[in-house]
Amino acid sequence: MIVFHQRHPRALALAAALVGILPAIASAQTTPQTTPQSEVGPLHAIAAAEQSLHQSGIDITGYYEGNLYANVSGGMKRANVYFSDLAFGANFDLAKLADIPGATIDFSIDSRFGGFPQGVNDLTGSSVGFLGGAGPDNHTRLTQLTFGQKLAGGAFSYVVGRTTLANYFGTSSLYCQFESSLCSNLVPFNWSADSNEPFYPIAVWGGEMELDPTPRTYMKLGVSESNPSQYGGGGFPWNDGWSFQGATGAFVPVEFGYTTEADGSSMPGRYDVGFYYDSSDFADARYTATGGKLAFAGGNPALDGAQSVIYLQAQQVLWRDGAARRLWGFAAGQFAVEGHAPVTAYYQIGAVMQGTFPGRPHDTAGISAAYYVFNPRVTGALDDTIAAHGGAEHMSNTEEIFEANYGIALWHGIALKPYIDVTLNPDQFLFDIPVPNPNIRHAVAVGTQLNFGF
Repeated sequence: MIVFHQRHPRALALAAALVGILPAIASAQTTPQTTPQSEVGPLHAIAAAEQSLHQSGIDITGYYEGNLYANVSGGMKRANVYFSDLAFGANFDLAKLADIPGATIDFSIDSRFGGFPQGVNDLTGSSVGFLGGAGPDNHTRLTQLTFGQKLAGGAFSYVVGRTTLANYFGTSSLYCQFESSLCSNLVPFNWSADSNEPFYPIAVWGGEMELDPTPRTYMKLGVSESNPSQYGGGGFPWNDGWSFQGATGAFVPVEFGYTTEADGSSMPGRYDVGFYYDSSDFADARYTATGGKLAFAGGNPALDGAQSVIYLQAQQVLWRDGAARRLWGFAAGQFAVEGHAPVTAYYQIGAVMQGTFPGRPHDTAGISAAYYVFNPRVTGALDDTIAAHGGAEHMSNTEEIFEANYGIALWHGIALKPYIDVTLNPDQFLFDIPVPNPNIRHAVAVGTQLNFGF
């Protein structure tokens, strides 16, 4: 059963509209058309308006993403929920609008509604899984307002404003194939894992610059505020959305890469290595400032200083058949090198097929496996909590997450993607799980994602 929260009637209205149009979509795919549908009716008018705006220097962007999610075996709770993500924005080409060469202003707003305010992680018990629905839910926020410019023929570029550097570092579009990953970047890259840098759609003050010494190599450097307080607010001028109030330090990433994805290679790929430093004074997961254990002594946690990590990513076309069908392989790793980061090591490997079968050039299929190694202070803190409540069991210091999915292209810009996710040893390192249950060793979740892009 799909759960709709009555305080968000937009979710119900959208779902009802989708149910109504899906038969029409199927009919449009199977019924011969004497006149292309894009040349008549409202679609033609919309396309014409978009083209007119584009020629003027304005591109409208956006998407609707609806997720039906259900934990069906194991985990902390058996429940299902339908939650939505609606984004709208515009890109302004200032070369056309104001005669500023290579300059753009990018603006976007994101609204999440219909889900649980705390997200869905407490269903499986994993703090690192199903991050597409991890929250903060039921908020509308400014997610990007930036000024950017490309100079020297595109060999040098920069972006400054309200954004998250997680959109620029440790990223891959292939991650967006998976519900159990972050669409924008490596999972432990951000808060609340190994840094206080926000993930999409939370925005803070920051900037990034890129230098391309050759057409196939690049170097990136960025700096932003680390400000986890932005997770609970709307991120607009009210509620201190524009201020540095709540900032805990500075986040500084660098990345070096080699890519053949933009030069017409028949078998494109990208390889990169990166490093980041977060100057925040991070709280210890297990110990107090006086050396006691938090679960028994209470009090204030010890402060462990800054954290830094290194990461590596690789993605490569392994097989292709024509322009539309190709098989991507990818792998990534992230490793803590300073401080007491919650995730000390992270490994991910997977594959994404684009154009799965002849005649289905826009369908996709993906498989992914991720392996997490947690800091002993994290698992030790969980063990202490169990012992403080009379237990003697211990939590695993590793977690594995597997996902398989298939994306069905229904119509122009509309896709439906069923998925299944298996989590082994859910870490339960979550604020809304007061006492971990070491007997929970797995969770199986299924669902479907509906996506409209425009």
